[in-house]
Amino acid sequence: MKISFMTKNDIYRILGIAVKNYRLKNGWSQEELAERAGLHPSYIGQIERGTKKISLVTLQKISLALKIKISDLLDEKEPVYRKSSWEDKILGMVKDRPAHQQKHIYNITKSVLKIKKNKP
Repeated sequence: MKISFMTKNDIYRILGIAVKNYRLKNGWSQEELAERAGLHPSYIGQIERGTKKISLVTLQKISLALKIKISDLLDEKEPVYRKSSWEDKILGMVKDRPAHQQKHIYNITKSVLKIKKNKP
């Protein structure tokens, strides 16, 4: 049985990779995640690069924004990111918005698609 030991900064690299992968899975920019977590976009970038040591409160803010468990962010397996489909990106942008905003987005999208259909 092979036992591996983490260096003191591996946990931040693992966390950063996980945050980035979950963010991209939702189709969000760093700015979008930062807004949802109440953090600054450059701070999210530092976290994703594994260069920022964060508090438990910040970890909780990120996990709540991503709607995942904190333990998912600390999983030592490095998840492989698969590029999100456009559908995933669209759903990630609107799924947590209030119903009136979702309806507005739906109507705009419907109008755009209708206009595009009619063009040669």
